[in-house]
Amino acid sequence: MLPQKTRIGLWTASFLTGLVGVINLLSAVTPSLPDRRNWLEPFFPFPVRAGGHFFAAVIGFMLLTLATNLLRRKRIAWLLTVGLLIASIVTHLVKGLDIEESLLSGVLLLQLLVMRKTFTAQSDRPSIAQGIRVLLGALLFTLAYGTAGFYILDGRFEVNQRAINFDWDDAIYQTFAMFFTADNAGLVPKTQFANFFADSIYAVGVVTLGYALFMLLRPVLLRDSASISERNKAQEVVAEYGRTTLARLALLEDKSYYFSASGKSTIAYVPKGRGAIALGDPIGPAEDRKEAILGVQEF
Repeated sequence: MLPQKTRIGLWTASFLTGLVGVINLLSAVTPSLPDRRNWLEPFFPFPVRAGGHFFAAVIGFMLLTLATNLLRRKRIAWLLTVGLLIASIVTHLVKGLDIEESLLSGVLLLQLLVMRKTFTAQSDRPSIAQGIRVLLGALLFTLAYGTAGFYILDGRFEVNQRAINFDWDDAIYQTFAMFFTADNAGLVPKTQFANFFADSIYAVGVVTLGYALFMLLRPVLLRDSASISERNKAQEVVAEYGRTTLARLALLEDKSYYFSASGKSTIAYVPKGRGAIALGDPIGPAEDRKEAILGVQEF
């Protein structure tokens, strides 16, 4: 059982990661403040700043997918989140000198660096269910991105040569129209940023859905439960220390392996959902058994 202080820290980090993801989405579809934009223009032309808005949206999507994995102390999720937060800080400063958003990302980055030793769990094996969850998240994120953008950019578009003010229903309809009608339901942007936003909906959709497709295909692309080197190492351990009938079953193709810190012992297991089923006791020297059991609990 983790100490209460650590549990509170994990919940806080997970919540803030999701919050930063949502703020990135909203910031991506919001034009920069005029005074800050004017100050940035000599250094970063509009295409560079528009790229910052696009990357803010993509980073927001990635952070939302990582938030729950931080709660489960996944090491890879921690590494990815730290990298994305650094990119988020730079992106917000480039796109509009958005100090407030950068400050929030910086606070979360500092917290994760302080808690770095807490994130020790290995990543789950890829699964179809995981891919479906990401796909649904990608669809909802793209819909939310388009809807929020049309609502915030109210009055910056024309439909059939008439200025249109989007309410939430109109914004949702227009987002669907961007993908399912040939002329975007007659939508015509009136400003440079509105034109960028309309194009960015497609780009955000391609990136998020492309990532979701990769997650769906991962279980097919990564079918083997263990690498060749892990299997060879497991065979050596079983040959030297395997004394029970279960030991030979540890070499079946569906098994994954945990090795103790010394490398002398292994525990064969089969991933199951978000957990795993171990095949009996550790295989290895008796003096290494306690270390293997304590280690696999952290694993």
